[in-house]
Amino acid sequence: MITSNGFNKIANLIKETISHGTYQLNGSTKTTQIYKTSVEANVLKIYLYFDDVESGSFSKFQLVDTDGNVFAEKPDNISKPNTKGLLVLFKFTITEVR
Repeated sequence: MITSNGFNKIANLIKETISHGTYQLNGSTKTTQIYKTSVEANVLKIYLYFDDVESGSFSKFQLVDTDGNVFAEKPDNISKPNTKGLLVLFKFTITEVR
């Protein structure tokens, strides 16, 4: 059985593998930094944040690893006005299969 320490180590290894995020804004691909990460027990959360400066049609959110490969993606399509921010969450739950 994996201990809580083991789950925490796996989540932290994944977290360290993620370099940055990408997304499409009005059809153009852009890059963004990781806003925040957290590891709680067996759950890893990675956030991308977009402030009120950019507005338009946001889509195809991706996490990119240190090798330049897409690690995870969300195909969401969100219309964001310039009066609001946008927080995108990638949530990974690590489970042991017996």
